[in-house]
Amino acid sequence: MSLLHAEQLSKRFGRHPVLKDVSFTMNAGEFVVLIGGSGSGKTTLLRLIAGLERADSGALSLRGATVDEPRSTTFIPAERRGLGMVFQDYALWPHFTSLQNIEAAARGAAPVRRKRALELLERMGLEAFMSKRPHELSGGQQQRVGIARALAANPDLLLCDEALSSLDSDIRERLRVEIRALAREAGTAVLFVSHDPLDAWRLADRIAVLENGVLTQTATPDALYAEPASARVARFTGATGGFLAAVECNDGKPGVRINGSFVPARVHALDPGQTGIVYVRPEGVSLANDGIAAELQFCAFEAGTYRAYWRIIGSDAKLCSRERVKPPSRARLAITADHVLVFPSDGEAF
Repeated sequence: MSLLHAEQLSKRFGRHPVLKDVSFTMNAGEFVVLIGGSGSGKTTLLRLIAGLERADSGALSLRGATVDEPRSTTFIPAERRGLGMVFQDYALWPHFTSLQNIEAAARGAAPVRRKRALELLERMGLEAFMSKRPHELSGGQQQRVGIARALAANPDLLLCDEALSSLDSDIRERLRVEIRALAREAGTAVLFVSHDPLDAWRLADRIAVLENGVLTQTATPDALYAEPASARVARFTGATGGFLAAVECNDGKPGVRINGSFVPARVHALDPGQTGIVYVRPEGVSLANDGIAAELQFCAFEAGTYRAYWRIIGSDAKLCSRERVKPPSRARLAITADHVLVFPSDGEAF
């Protein structure tokens, strides 16, 4: 039996559809990162699961029991769903200290609650702020108290909406480790909404992608990287480009021409002769003696590696490679087929 099961959930606000027939399942102890652009429906889906919104159609079940089904008028409110929640507005009790906020959510006798709260304060790096009230804390500190409070009761499902977005990068990295470890220790499943690719790659057992209210892909991180189902997912995996090209077939292999040179590619839902939008991952681009002529735009150093940004000569196409190249520079680039991804353009070009 799955912990959470959504079946064709839909939600509108006025005439605007926010979620369209979303179906997915989560198992006990699973860490799922939900990604998508602004307005894709991520927060609305979390609020439906939490019981803070009601679905217009479909069904939602927790632990095998239906909690929201408009057809049968079934609806279980948030306070009876037994979930942990961390949302962007913190929602701490203003008259409680940090320690008291966490203690109040923990279970058991007073000494047990106090021990649990102190442990979580330490793991969140907040020992020095245990006596502070919310108005005396920074936004990032309040968010950490909110995460600790949500974990204090050892819920079997924790919902997090951009839970790390207000934190500095070094604290984010520390808390990624702690949240993942705490969830694993407690056997807690986590549905974690984020726009940060690092959260997905470093936290997820599975990644779920929402695009314009539609769940377009759910996969393990390695499977999602290997087979992105849309241009947005390709960009999420690090692909750059976004230029238009017609699909061709050469010796039985699909591909595109980049400044006159045929490049084999992984083509999605397009036939020869149709125009698609092309993305290329930097790890598939390298300097070569014989390849596509390109001109260096600039080279950037990023945390131990380099990224060189190229303009293809005679074309609007732009690519990126992981090379250290000094400007001004012209070179020829070899492109590996597995890292060239072509999707229906739908009028989209970057």
